[in-house]
Amino acid sequence: MKKFEHEVLSFDANGKKEYAAMQATLREWGESGFEIVSVVGTSMNGSDFTVFLKREVNNNADNEGEQNV
Repeated sequence: MKKFEHEVLSFDANGKKEYAAMQATLREWGESGFEIVSVVGTSMNGSDFTVFLKREVNNNADNEGEQNV
């Protein structure tokens, strides 16, 4: 069975500098194997975001006892 690890990130993208920082951070997480599952706006003005990420965990130890049929 596939297993995943999850992360939750919060951003205030109120200006160009903050928006660019958010993009850079998400790019770094993506390069480490995480993918965005969902993005939720968390403010009335639309500049605050919560981002939910996941990445598959490779558990070879769990599969060692299984046989392919």
